[in-house]
Amino acid sequence: MLDHDVLWHAQIFYTGDIVEIDNWKTALGKNGVCCNLTFRDCITGQILVRASSFWVIMNKKTRKLSRFPNEVRAKLEKFFVDKPPLVEQATRTWSRSEDNIIEHICKGLKPRWSDLDINQHVNHVKYVGLILESVPKTIIEKYEIDSMTLDYYQEFTNDNILQSFTYILTNDNAIISNCDIVDCQHLLQFEIGGGNSNIMKGMTRWRLKHKKTQGL
Repeated sequence: MLDHDVLWHAQIFYTGDIVEIDNWKTALGKNGVCCNLTFRDCITGQILVRASSFWVIMNKKTRKLSRFPNEVRAKLEKFFVDKPPLVEQATRTWSRSEDNIIEHICKGLKPRWSDLDINQHVNHVKYVGLILESVPKTIIEKYEIDSMTLDYYQEFTNDNILQSFTYILTNDNAIISNCDIVDCQHLLQFEIGGGNSNIMKGMTRWRLKHKKTQGL
Protein backbone atom coordinates (compact mmCIF):
# COMPACT_ATOMS: atom_id res chain seq x y z
CA MET A 1 0.00 0.00 0.00
CA LEU A 2 1.13 3.56 -0.70
CA ASP A 3 1.11 5.87 2.25
CA HIS A 4 0.73 9.60 2.82
CA ASP A 5 1.18 10.75 6.41
CA VAL A 6 0.27 14.04 8.03
CA LEU A 7 1.38 14.88 11.57
CA TRP A 8 0.17 18.15 13.03
CA HIS A 9 0.36 20.16 16.27
CA ALA A 10 2.78 17.85 18.04
CA GLN A 11 3.29 18.87 21.67
CA ILE A 12 6.20 17.68 23.76
CA PHE A 13 5.74 14.99 26.40
CA TYR A 14 8.34 13.35 28.59
CA THR A 15 9.37 10.03 30.11
CA GLY A 16 6.97 9.27 32.95
CA ASP A 17 4.05 11.18 31.46
CA ILE A 18 0.87 9.10 31.14
CA VAL A 19 -0.90 9.38 27.80
CA GLU A 20 -4.07 7.98 26.27
CA ILE A 21 -3.93 6.82 22.63
CA ASP A 22 -7.00 6.81 20.38
CA ASN A 23 -6.92 5.21 16.94
CA TRP A 24 -9.70 4.85 14.38
CA LYS A 25 -10.14 4.34 10.64
CA THR A 26 -12.37 6.06 8.11
CA ALA A 27 -13.10 5.53 4.42
CA LEU A 28 -11.06 7.64 1.97
CA GLY A 29 -13.10 7.80 -1.22
CA LYS A 30 -13.84 4.41 -2.80
CA ASN A 31 -10.31 3.05 -2.84
CA GLY A 32 -8.56 4.39 0.24
CA VAL A 33 -8.38 4.18 4.01
CA CYS A 34 -7.58 6.98 6.45
CA CYS A 35 -6.02 6.01 9.80
CA ASN A 36 -6.34 8.63 12.54
CA LEU A 37 -4.39 8.87 15.78
CA THR A 38 -4.33 11.11 18.86
CA PHE A 39 -2.08 11.17 21.93
CA ARG A 40 -3.83 12.82 24.88
CA ASP A 41 -2.49 13.78 28.32
CA CYS A 42 -4.42 11.60 30.78
CA ILE A 43 -4.33 14.25 33.51
CA THR A 44 -5.15 17.45 31.62
CA GLY A 45 -6.95 15.96 28.61
CA GLN A 46 -4.75 18.06 26.29
CA ILE A 47 -4.16 16.58 22.84
CA LEU A 48 -0.39 16.19 22.40
CA VAL A 49 -0.30 14.71 18.89
CA ARG A 50 -2.80 14.59 16.04
CA ALA A 51 -1.98 12.49 12.98
CA SER A 52 -3.67 11.08 9.88
CA SER A 53 -2.31 8.48 7.49
CA PHE A 54 -3.87 8.01 4.03
CA TRP A 55 -3.54 4.56 2.40
CA VAL A 56 -4.26 3.21 -1.09
CA ILE A 57 -3.48 -0.15 -2.72
CA MET A 58 -0.76 -0.43 -5.37
CA ASN A 59 -0.24 -3.33 -7.81
CA LYS A 60 3.25 -4.69 -7.06
CA LYS A 61 3.85 -5.67 -10.69
CA THR A 62 2.47 -2.68 -12.60
CA ARG A 63 3.21 -0.13 -9.84
CA LYS A 64 -0.22 1.42 -10.47
CA LEU A 65 -3.03 2.14 -8.03
CA SER A 66 -5.63 -0.62 -7.67
CA ARG A 67 -9.15 -0.96 -6.33
CA PHE A 68 -9.92 -2.71 -3.08
CA PRO A 69 -11.31 -6.21 -3.75
CA ASN A 70 -14.98 -6.31 -2.73
CA GLU A 71 -14.37 -8.95 -0.08
CA VAL A 72 -11.56 -6.89 1.46
CA ARG A 73 -13.65 -3.73 1.39
CA ALA A 74 -16.55 -5.53 3.10
CA LYS A 75 -14.29 -6.65 5.94
CA LEU A 76 -12.77 -3.18 6.39
CA GLU A 77 -16.08 -1.30 6.42
CA LYS A 78 -17.08 -3.00 9.67
CA PHE A 79 -14.30 -1.07 11.41
CA PHE A 80 -14.79 2.34 9.75
CA VAL A 81 -15.95 5.32 11.82
CA ASP A 82 -18.14 7.88 10.05
CA LYS A 83 -15.91 10.92 10.63
CA PRO A 84 -13.83 13.16 8.35
CA PRO A 85 -10.02 12.78 8.48
CA LEU A 86 -8.57 14.18 11.68
CA VAL A 87 -5.97 16.16 9.70
CA GLU A 88 -6.64 17.47 6.21
CA GLN A 89 -4.22 16.59 3.42
CA ALA A 90 -1.62 19.27 2.81
CA THR A 91 -2.36 21.45 -0.20
CA ARG A 92 1.06 23.05 -0.56
CA THR A 93 3.10 21.43 -3.32
CA TRP A 94 6.71 20.31 -2.88
CA SER A 95 9.16 22.30 -5.02
CA ARG A 96 12.88 22.99 -5.25
CA SER A 97 12.22 26.35 -6.89
CA GLU A 98 11.29 28.19 -3.69
CA ASP A 99 12.95 31.58 -3.13
CA ASN A 100 15.80 31.85 -0.61
CA ILE A 101 16.34 28.09 -0.38
CA ILE A 102 19.37 26.54 1.35
CA GLU A 103 20.31 22.97 0.40
CA HIS A 104 21.88 20.31 2.65
CA ILE A 105 22.72 16.78 1.51
CA CYS A 106 23.82 13.55 3.19
CA LYS A 107 25.01 10.69 0.94
CA GLY A 108 25.95 7.07 1.46
CA LEU A 109 23.03 6.23 3.76
CA LYS A 110 22.43 2.51 4.19
CA PRO A 111 19.61 0.99 6.27
CA ARG A 112 20.36 -1.67 8.83
CA TRP A 113 19.07 -5.23 8.92
CA SER A 114 16.98 -4.36 11.98
CA ASP A 115 15.13 -1.72 9.91
CA LEU A 116 13.43 -4.36 7.73
CA ASP A 117 9.82 -5.48 8.06
CA ILE A 118 8.41 -8.97 7.40
CA ASN A 119 8.46 -8.29 3.63
CA GLN A 120 12.19 -7.53 3.78
CA HIS A 121 11.55 -3.87 2.97
CA VAL A 122 12.60 -1.01 5.20
CA ASN A 123 9.80 -0.11 7.64
CA HIS A 124 8.29 3.20 6.52
CA VAL A 125 8.76 4.68 9.99
CA LYS A 126 12.53 4.47 9.45
CA TYR A 127 12.22 6.85 6.49
CA VAL A 128 11.72 9.71 8.93
CA GLY A 129 15.11 9.11 10.53
CA LEU A 130 16.76 8.99 7.10
CA ILE A 131 15.39 12.37 5.99
CA LEU A 132 16.49 13.88 9.30
CA GLU A 133 20.09 12.81 8.57
CA SER A 134 20.46 15.83 6.26
CA VAL A 135 18.89 18.35 8.65
CA PRO A 136 21.62 20.77 9.85
CA LYS A 137 22.87 20.34 13.41
CA THR A 138 21.82 23.91 14.19
CA ILE A 139 18.16 23.04 13.62
CA ILE A 140 18.34 19.71 15.47
CA GLU A 141 19.89 21.35 18.55
CA LYS A 142 17.72 24.47 18.77
CA TYR A 143 14.39 23.38 17.29
CA GLU A 144 11.79 20.63 17.65
CA ILE A 145 9.38 19.33 15.03
CA ASP A 146 5.98 21.01 15.13
CA SER A 147 4.42 19.26 12.12
CA MET A 148 5.32 17.09 9.15
CA THR A 149 3.80 15.81 5.92
CA LEU A 150 5.29 12.76 4.18
CA ASP A 151 4.61 11.25 0.75
CA TYR A 152 5.90 7.69 0.18
CA TYR A 153 6.60 6.64 -3.42
CA GLN A 154 8.39 3.30 -3.29
CA GLU A 155 10.00 0.78 -0.99
CA PHE A 156 13.68 -0.12 -0.62
CA THR A 157 15.78 -2.79 1.12
CA ASN A 158 19.01 -2.90 3.12
CA ASP A 159 20.95 -3.47 -0.14
CA ASN A 160 20.19 0.07 -1.36
CA ILE A 161 22.38 3.13 -0.84
CA LEU A 162 20.46 6.38 -0.36
CA GLN A 163 20.94 10.12 -0.31
CA SER A 164 18.95 12.56 1.78
CA PHE A 165 18.29 16.22 0.91
CA THR A 166 16.96 18.96 3.16
CA TYR A 167 15.94 22.31 1.65
CA ILE A 168 15.56 25.05 4.24
CA LEU A 169 13.01 27.70 3.29
CA THR A 170 14.06 31.06 4.72
CA ASN A 171 12.26 34.39 4.73
CA ASP A 172 14.22 37.33 3.34
CA ASN A 173 17.49 35.45 3.89
CA ALA A 174 16.83 35.39 7.64
CA ILE A 175 19.42 33.73 9.85
CA ILE A 176 18.00 30.42 11.11
CA SER A 177 19.00 31.01 14.73
CA ASN A 178 16.88 34.18 14.83
CA CYS A 179 13.67 32.54 13.56
CA ASP A 180 10.87 31.21 15.77
CA ILE A 181 9.71 28.88 12.96
CA VAL A 182 11.76 27.11 10.27
CA ASP A 183 10.15 25.34 7.29
CA CYS A 184 12.00 22.57 5.45
CA GLN A 185 11.42 20.36 2.43
CA HIS A 186 12.94 16.88 2.26
CA LEU A 187 13.80 14.39 -0.46
CA LEU A 188 14.99 10.80 -0.08
CA GLN A 189 16.44 9.16 -3.20
CA PHE A 190 18.43 6.16 -4.38
CA GLU A 191 22.03 7.30 -4.70
CA ILE A 192 22.72 4.81 -7.50
CA GLY A 193 20.23 3.76 -10.16
CA GLY A 194 18.21 5.16 -13.05
CA GLY A 195 14.52 5.73 -13.59
CA ASN A 196 12.41 7.23 -10.85
CA SER A 197 14.85 7.45 -7.95
CA ASN A 198 12.52 9.30 -5.56
CA ILE A 199 11.62 7.25 -2.49
CA MET A 200 9.93 9.87 -0.35
CA LYS A 201 9.22 13.60 -0.29
CA GLY A 202 8.31 15.51 2.83
CA MET A 203 7.80 18.85 4.51
CA THR A 204 8.53 19.73 8.13
CA ARG A 205 7.93 22.77 10.31
CA TRP A 206 10.25 23.34 13.28
CA ARG A 207 9.72 25.56 16.34
CA LEU A 208 12.21 26.76 18.95
CA LYS A 209 12.66 24.33 21.84
CA HIS A 210 11.19 25.23 25.23
CA LYS A 211 12.68 23.73 28.36
CA LYS A 212 10.33 21.87 30.70
CA THR A 213 9.35 24.07 33.63
CA GLN A 214 10.93 22.97 36.87
CA GLY A 215 8.53 21.29 39.31
CA LEU A 216 5.87 20.42 36.73
